[in-house]
Amino acid sequence: MLTMADVSRVKVRAKLVVLSCCHSGSGEIRAEGVIGIARAFLGSGARSVLVALWAIPDSATEKLMSRFYEHLIEGESASESLHQAMKWMRKNGLNKVSLWASFTLIGDDVRLEFDKQRQDSVRTGRKTPTE
Repeated sequence: MLTMADVSRVKVRAKLVVLSCCHSGSGEIRAEGVIGIARAFLGSGARSVLVALWAIPDSATEKLMSRFYEHLIEGESASESLHQAMKWMRKNGLNKVSLWASFTLIGDDVRLEFDKQRQDSVRTGRKTPTE
């Protein structure tokens, strides 16, 4: 299991870290106060971290993450991608707040750059030669 101490010992060179597991946003009480895994990633160099503040069913996480990545690959910012994924959840029968509002973005609002081949593979569902 990855711990905050593990993350703190490495240099993270990522624009965006996505922690789509249950309780990834919860802090742990220590002598120095409440420290969340997201803060450890930010402190180690990540520019932005997407975390879940409470547990949601795997099926809801999968649907939200699929929409999040679709928008991210299309060139939208992380915050807009999350917004669009949450909006999709509400419009498609997953409108209970507990199912779509768990995820939050902490840090900078980043955009990721994907090559055209990767974007096309997401649209068509086909893998690229490097996958």
